[in-house]
Order: sequence, then structure tokens, then C-alpha cells
Amino acid sequence: MNAADAPPADQTLHEGRFLALRKRGRWEFVDRVNAFGAAVVIAVTANDELVLVEQYREPLRASCIENPAGLAGDQPGEEDILSAARRELLEETGFEAEHVELIMSGPSAPGMSSELLSFVRATGLRRVHAGGGDGSENITVHVVPIADVAPFLAEKHRQGLHVDLRVYAALFFARYGLDGRSLSDGAPFV
Repeated sequence: MNAADAPPADQTLHEGRFLALRKRGRWEFVDRVNAFGAAVVIAVTANDELVLVEQYREPLRASCIENPAGLAGDQPGEEDILSAARRELLEETGFEAEHVELIMSGPSAPGMSSELLSFVRATGLRRVHAGGGDGSENITVHVVPIADVAPFLAEKHRQGLHVDLRVYAALFFARYGLDGRSLSDGAPFV
């Protein structure tokens, strides 16, 4: 490969604590810095309920219904994605998970960001405190029967809240594995 064939170098337009705005050729994108990814937790109780959180999101200037989630690698010391999922679940919702399992990883918005998300299923949940996040967060915890999640989300949307689309992916993964088989009865998803 000669210099003319080399991809253009990245130009940093701005860099903050966790995000950098970069330009490569004519393409502008956000690069995740000071963390190596994000864990999106699919938390399912023994009573077949999905644990969701509601919090105000400044970029939207509105509240949003989301899965418990957070950055991995942003804390002092070494932390893998499953440890980050456990930490965020406990901090945001007050639930400890007996088991956590990586479902899949992939880009969050591939045309705009380098961030990779990892969906992690958490089961064997035990409530140890009310949740609500750390001192800088104001999180409301919702524990919703999976059978009622769709109407719950529709009502929140009617109330003017945003619903993170990852909640719908999480709902699928709460029920089905990547091979399309039901987690409860082994029947294929059609």
C-alpha cells in the first residue's frame, strides 16, 4: 500500500471526557474514549418481569425509558463487560444478579459512533436496595411483567417520554436466544 492508498488520518475536532468528535476524510463521527464499551442489561426477575429504568436525558431534553446500562472500563481498575453489567444493574436498580450472560455485542449507531454495545442477560435477581443510580443520577425503576411491557411502553410514549429502541431488542432477547429458540420451552421463534 502506498501513501496515496492509505486511509485518511483522523482529525480530532473536539475531545471531552468520554467522547471525541472526529473527522476522517469527509466523514464525521463520535469516538468513545476512556471506556471500551457499554453494557445493556436485560434483567428478568423470577416472576418473568423486565427491569427497566426511567431517567432524564439531556440530549433529548426529556425522560427516557431504558434498560439498565452503563460504560465498561470507565471505573478505576480492570473491569470486564459482565462486571460492568453487574455494577450498573445494582447501582441503577438495586438488583443483584446471580447469573450474567453475554448475549451479543455490536455497534450502537455504526454511521455515527465507534461505540460497541454488549447485551447482557441478568437472571437470579435479588433486590438489595431501591436503586436510583449514583449521586448524580435520578433514576426511577420500573419492574414490568413481560406480558405487559408493550402496553407499558406505549403509555409512557403517550405521556411524552422517549423509549430507547434497545428496550425492544432486550424484550426479544429476554424471550429468545440468538438461535431463535424460546428460552422457556425450546420452541423456535417464527
